[in-house]
Formats: sequence, structure tokens, C-alpha cells
Amino acid sequence: MVVHRGAAPALAPEVSRPVQTADTSLTVALNRKQVNALSANYLNKFLKGERVKYHFIVGKKYATLVGDTKFMGVKVRFAINFIPQMTKEGNVLLKAKGLSVGQLNIPLKFVMGYIAKNYNIPKWVSIDAKKKTVLLELNRYSKHRSLKYSAEEINMEDGRFRFLITVPTNN
Repeated sequence: MVVHRGAAPALAPEVSRPVQTADTSLTVALNRKQVNALSANYLNKFLKGERVKYHFIVGKKYATLVGDTKFMGVKVRFAINFIPQMTKEGNVLLKAKGLSVGQLNIPLKFVMGYIAKNYNIPKWVSIDAKKKTVLLELNRYSKHRSLKYSAEEINMEDGRFRFLITVPTNN
């Protein structure tokens, strides 16, 4: 029997699914200082040896991406403020609310598109410059690890962050 590729079923797109609470789950509560330390530790390891460095800092109102880039041969510092929200899948959606690029007046969509194309971004992070959002797919981060991660609470004002960590069982 010969089957043509055109007649073969299409591969289903990868869908991010929420982590299910199980007997092997535990909740980790973090404060703002702990989230910033965790972010700094991850980015220091991820960006080791990279020419371009950036930081992700969680404040009282915004989560801010701060970095340096060259514009017309001049080093320019940029900062993008985001408002974090949880998705129903337990991921974190960052909605851009403000931008500072030195003394330059550059559209936010342009800067986000530039970062997406020119910066080393983890595979589990996706930037949508048109929507001015960044999706931190904790479910995708978990894909090749033995633990599964999911956001349960993001309270910027009080500095409370809870995450569900599940150890999969092979029953």
C-alpha cells in the first residue's frame, strides 16, 4: 500500500497543558527577593559566554527586563516593564506596559521584535511583538525535566508567588 504525504494525517500542534495536582505535588511559596534570586541564577547560567546580557527583575508593580544593546555603534540601556498574569494552563503571561531605551523614542513592538530576533532567549519563552506579550511556558520548560512546574499565584503588590511542582509517577 502506498500512502502519499498529502493524504497522511497532519501532526497535531504541541499544546501546553496545565500540570495536574497529584500526591507527588508540592507547593513552593516565594517572596520577591527569592524570585529575583532564582531569575538571576537561571539567567547567569543561561547567558554564560554570551555577548549580550540582560536581567529580569520583579518589583512591586512590574516585572522588568533590563539590558544593554548597541544602537548606531553606541551602547544603550533598555528596560521594558511588564504586568505578569497567570494563564489557565499555569504559565505566566507578561504584558508590556512601558519602555525606556536611553533617550530614544522607539516603538515597543520594534524593540520586542528586535529582542526576539537578536537575543538568546530560552526555548520555553516566546515573544509576541505584535501583541506586546512574553509567554513564560512553565509547562514547556518542564517538558524535558523530571519535575513539572505550574504557577498558582502571582501577587506583585504583596510580593507573594506560589508554584506547583509535581514529580511524575510511572504507574
